Amino acid sequence: MFIGASGTRALSTATPPPASKPAAGLGMYVHTHWSYNRPYAARSWSEEDWRGYLLGLGRLGFDTVMFWPLLDSMPIEPTPSDRRFLGKISRVIDIAHDTFGLHFVVVACPNTIGNDRAATYAYEERPYFVCERKIDPKDSAAVKDFLTARRWQFEPLARADSLAIIDSDPGGYPDSTDDEFVSLCEQQVGIFRKLNPKAGFDYWMLIGWENYNRFWSQTKARRAGEPAPQLSIEKPTFIHALEGMQRTIAEPWNVLASWGPHLEATEQLHLRNKRMYFPYGVIEGEPSFPLTNFNPASVAGGLAAYRPSDFPRGVMANAQAHCLQLPHTYLFACRARGVTANLNDFAEDLLPGEAADVVAAWETIGVGEPAAQRAKATAIRKHIGYPHHGGRCSGLLFGDADRFLIDLSDNLEIRADLHEVQSAVTVGHDARRALRSFLEHFRPYQQRVGFSDAYGGPLRVALNDPLAKLRDPAIDRVLARVDEWRDLPARHGIVAPLMAAVQAYCDRQP
Repeated sequence: MFIGASGTRALSTATPPPASKPAAGLGMYVHTHWSYNRPYAARSWSEEDWRGYLLGLGRLGFDTVMFWPLLDSMPIEPTPSDRRFLGKISRVIDIAHDTFGLHFVVVACPNTIGNDRAATYAYEERPYFVCERKIDPKDSAAVKDFLTARRWQFEPLARADSLAIIDSDPGGYPDSTDDEFVSLCEQQVGIFRKLNPKAGFDYWMLIGWENYNRFWSQTKARRAGEPAPQLSIEKPTFIHALEGMQRTIAEPWNVLASWGPHLEATEQLHLRNKRMYFPYGVIEGEPSFPLTNFNPASVAGGLAAYRPSDFPRGVMANAQAHCLQLPHTYLFACRARGVTANLNDFAEDLLPGEAADVVAAWETIGVGEPAAQRAKATAIRKHIGYPHHGGRCSGLLFGDADRFLIDLSDNLEIRADLHEVQSAVTVGHDARRALRSFLEHFRPYQQRVGFSDAYGGPLRVALNDPLAKLRDPAIDRVLARVDEWRDLPARHGIVAPLMAAVQAYCDRQP
């Protein structure tokens, strides 16, 4: 079987050999918040993309997929693109069950739905914060319309094994109570279980409903020049929510937990047996500009607190740009399962015969040595344009080995550029030469990936922080939008104006 230079091949639909599974489950969360290009953004995946990805996950030992289909910015009345997307995910759920034997969880938010602008966008291009509307839980008419929309949204997804609802971000409403949150969960679970009486419920513990609502009330009240409020993750809101769920939501239900207050609350209520560990952002933080990460120590540290006895239901991973985060995905799976990692074996399962250069490239991504990074980029480019053998895990390449190799090469060049920008700014040298090299490599990569919104992650640290030290007014105006929390739509499309401001800075004589 080959993955040619054209980048396409047919994937076997046969059920893979059973993976060695841990005593507890191992899940991957796939979410669709940002609109950017295939295959980097999960909302762009084709059915064949999904089939390959699920095949690869199964081969790594994952037995669960949790998926946010972005119901929360779909309009009350579905558009044709919404119906097409949900129809595709309905088939994906069947593939996950019937072909790969995977458990499938659908994620929704407690009180978010599309606003009046949502219907003007096709699903794949819809900007979330521009199109989201938060429902006031005290507005009975709005809640009724919201639940009516949930009914048609859930129908094609109802063969999923469970419905998960998060207690914050996105969601929430100033001054809303934990009892109102539990009621919203109870009503959505009720709708889902009318369609699938066997469905479970997963309470995704994050910031906590009243904790999050208090933060937003303070944020909206903040005056210009005042310090930004801080999120306070307090235990009582989790206790209240869990007690409400015990009273009103029938079994089976479980919890996704990670932080100290989550664990304290579940211990206090004797709910340890319901816990699944969800150390969000270990593979890749979000929102991040999509760059390949490689930091084995960070992955190990992110899972240091995981013990199956404390989390009987297992552990959940997440990524934003799954096709770029293959080394961390593999390392996470090995660490969670207690298996010794062998990157060369994994790379051989991706691209037989090309593993040595691939592993060397991964290991060089985060070293901060531009000469070594550029040399490894050159070595990777030598593999581009030739037929590639498909390995056991080649479904993780989304049908295009050359795309994977081009991305890897570009990531090495971009990381080298970023290190040189940081070095120049740190010692007080003129950074224009390094910034021009960065723009030369980054702009074509960004256009291919298509990501344009506000971001954290490696690019935020390696680029935005040095840019802020330049004290350039045009650059500073764009950077200020990244930290604008009172008007989230203002953060949309930040990358293009930032690159334009950097280009203008480079074009000026020192």
